[in-house]
Amino acid sequence: MGVMPFGSMPILKARQQGKRPADMIIVSMMGRLPDEINPVVIADRQLPYVWDWIRGLAVCFFASPDTYLAKHIFECAKALPSKMYLWDCAGEKGYDIYVLPTVESIQRPRAEWDLKVDATRWLPFQEEQFMRGN
Repeated sequence: MGVMPFGSMPILKARQQGKRPADMIIVSMMGRLPDEINPVVIADRQLPYVWDWIRGLAVCFFASPDTYLAKHIFECAKALPSKMYLWDCAGEKGYDIYVLPTVESIQRPRAEWDLKVDATRWLPFQEEQFMRGN
């Protein structure tokens, strides 16, 4: 087993017992989030991680333009979470995110695809609800 992000081990242990978090998992690219009530996992920019423990769970990446790193999103997507979101903490904007192959690479075998993040911006009321914790 490879390196797991800080804070993911309790989630993995619960999953091994047939349990799962009731809430969305927050993957922070910004360090600790002391006031967050959802489970928080911290992703260091430099490290590659094992993401298998996230399969079937909703995940939201917290980032700012200077902490955003697509490689973690690409790797997480390979583990098949149920939903993926991005919260831009600096701009207070939310996005549904999808990882898709580029059109140019789709003719190659899947393992050789070049990937891109497709982000669909939330509506203003969705961002307001998210900031209120709904």
